[in-house]
Amino acid sequence: MKKNRFVLASLTLFAAATLGMVSCSEEEASAPSPDFSSEISDKTVSFTNLSKDATSYSWDFGDGTALSTEENPVHTYAAYGDYDVRLTATGDGGSEIKKITISVVKEWPAITIDGTFTDWADVPLFYSGFGEASGNLMEAKVTSNAATSKLYIYIKGDLSAANHVLQVLIDADGKANTGWQTANLATNGAEYQFEYYIQDSWAGTYSWNSGTDVQDWPWIDDITNDAELGDIQESSGVIGNSEIEFVIETSLMKNPVIGTQVGIYFWAQNTDWNQVGQLPPVDADPLQAVKMFSFQ
Repeated sequence: MKKNRFVLASLTLFAAATLGMVSCSEEEASAPSPDFSSEISDKTVSFTNLSKDATSYSWDFGDGTALSTEENPVHTYAAYGDYDVRLTATGDGGSEIKKITISVVKEWPAITIDGTFTDWADVPLFYSGFGEASGNLMEAKVTSNAATSKLYIYIKGDLSAANHVLQVLIDADGKANTGWQTANLATNGAEYQFEYYIQDSWAGTYSWNSGTDVQDWPWIDDITNDAELGDIQESSGVIGNSEIEFVIETSLMKNPVIGTQVGIYFWAQNTDWNQVGQLPPVDADPLQAVKMFSFQ
């Protein structure tokens, strides 16, 4: 009888040990838990892998590019937008997927129209070295706000009474073969003309409304129709006859609507339209072509 009891006890211990081994094996084969965080800098995103119980990884960045097997990849997107990023984590317990939607958006510097200009330091030059053909303007910077409804503009150069009329051409659709055509500009196609009397703090915005062959008065005069403010609601005014910052409200430009990429050109002069003729005057052939600005 004692012998049988001993055998039974041994079997019980063996069963318990076997169950313990199975339990340990199940813990080691737990399903992976994929997880990650991201840090966005303009179009470049750094991913930090926070997964558990995984030995290999596969990243789908949601933009149609090749998958990555790096643990902590860095990916640069070709365009701004929302992307569904999927991380597949694989381990002894199988594979699991985690999806997170990230927003890759343009980071616009915060500009305050106050005449100090220090907040423009991180905005890259849009134009530089204009020269005599552009009224001795030295440089220009352009930025926007998150809603893309305003253009913030900084101009530096000779802004004395000799160059008191600042002209801004805007190619709303980014196409040189539509809008105003003139031999004075190497590349053009402007749908809007912004004329700013910087010494008097008055401006008008004009919309092109004709064919490219029309050379009389093919513009709609003062589309914002604000005689009191003269279309300038935010401006520092000229500081030291050399610097100015102001805002153009692009939401008023509706025919055509401003696109995500527009062409912009600047120059300064001492005459306005009425003194020169029917078309926006250009004192000399500009040295540079119209440059493109992207809201995104």
